Amino acid sequence: MKTNFIKLGLASIAALALVLTGCDKMLELEPGDVIIATDALQTPDDAQRLLNSNYDVLGNLYDGRVQNCAELLSSNLAIPENNNDYVSVYNRETNFFTSFTNSIYTDFYRAIYRGNVLIENFDLIEGLSETDRTRMEAEVRFIRALCHFQVVKLWAQPYGYTAGNSHLGIPVREAASQEPLPRNTVNEVYEFILEDLIFAYDNLPMTNDVYATRYSAAGVLAQVYFQMMDYPNAAIYAGEVVNSGLFILDTDLDRYEEGVVNTETVFGIVSNPLDVRNEGFRDNYRSDNNPSPTLTFDQEIANTLGLNPSDGRNDWFLQDGGIVKVTRFNNKEFYNIPIIHLTEMMLIQSESLAETATDLTTAIENINLIRDRAFGEGFNDLDPGSSAEEVIEAARLEYLKETLCEGKLIDQLKRRGAMGEDITVRNAPWDCPGMAIQFPNGETSAAGFILNEEGGCN
Repeated sequence: MKTNFIKLGLASIAALALVLTGCDKMLELEPGDVIIATDALQTPDDAQRLLNSNYDVLGNLYDGRVQNCAELLSSNLAIPENNNDYVSVYNRETNFFTSFTNSIYTDFYRAIYRGNVLIENFDLIEGLSETDRTRMEAEVRFIRALCHFQVVKLWAQPYGYTAGNSHLGIPVREAASQEPLPRNTVNEVYEFILEDLIFAYDNLPMTNDVYATRYSAAGVLAQVYFQMMDYPNAAIYAGEVVNSGLFILDTDLDRYEEGVVNTETVFGIVSNPLDVRNEGFRDNYRSDNNPSPTLTFDQEIANTLGLNPSDGRNDWFLQDGGIVKVTRFNNKEFYNIPIIHLTEMMLIQSESLAETATDLTTAIENINLIRDRAFGEGFNDLDPGSSAEEVIEAARLEYLKETLCEGKLIDQLKRRGAMGEDITVRNAPWDCPGMAIQFPNGETSAAGFILNEEGGCN
């Protein structure tokens, strides 16, 4: 029996909440509940429903919650209004009672748990073809890797913080167990992430509707290797996405579109009027219907964008009585959210090629295509004879601008700090203790679990 869940008419991750109606037993497979796999997983249809529920959790996470959390740690935002948990993240003062960060952490491990349940119970499912089994495992391992990657970036000091990356990372969960686990080292976490992603890359289909594909895995591999400062591999995997011909650079600077999946999206979350999955963005940034939005830009970001009045990204902010309001999400109720997109892949490829001083021509072409969109063709282009150092500087500047509000900048600041650069983030060192979010109190039940050091950034 071949399932049709991936090809439902709504064809969206966000719509999974609708297609899962009536699957309460499947959705009860959570940490803390009794698992009766023989009852819950009997048919290929059951297996597909459980897999779909993993995507549903991603939709809940990447509706802006995860991106806002990471963005608050960076230098892009002003201090938040009317949200004490956001202020705690911004001030780098989270503790194990901070509900905002605790809920994100729990949801990431919820998706991991569900995937592990599925992998461990394939043999119980009658009539599951080997093709579908392999594809499902590849999707699970893609999601599992993506979740571990995001958690280790937020809850631990970055790759390169210590020699051999022997510093503490996060618990690696490769089994559907509720047993409390201690923290693995960052090196162990990254090895696990790469193992999962390479399996996903080797076994995911080239196309898979809006679900994970080989190119989704290539995109995350590019991000992971870039964070590891493995620039040759980062360039290879980013280049595979860029050169695939399947993704087209958006022409209007609006990757957050209603109704359609943006042409740049390699992997993302789709929203619709019946199941909105962009509340974290809409309800915190939107300024056209809210005189006092929770999240606003830092003045320095507005100054950076405003250095060139012809930069089309100036339209992403509005100066209002000393407050820099974000307009990127105005006049929209629901829209789709790219998690991996072509612009980021082009910039990762460009900087990686420049870091290794190879193929600067391609690196410069990527940057100029992005600048042509922002400034108009031929304006503000990078000179074809630019040095590797000039390409790196240009790629980093465009990355900062293009990923505003997407929660991506802080990872690059930490990477550069680990490379040996003198990086400060809002007057604090890139590696001060509060840059790593505190774990939920429940994790301390694991023998030997060590919490992050708190404070020390101000």
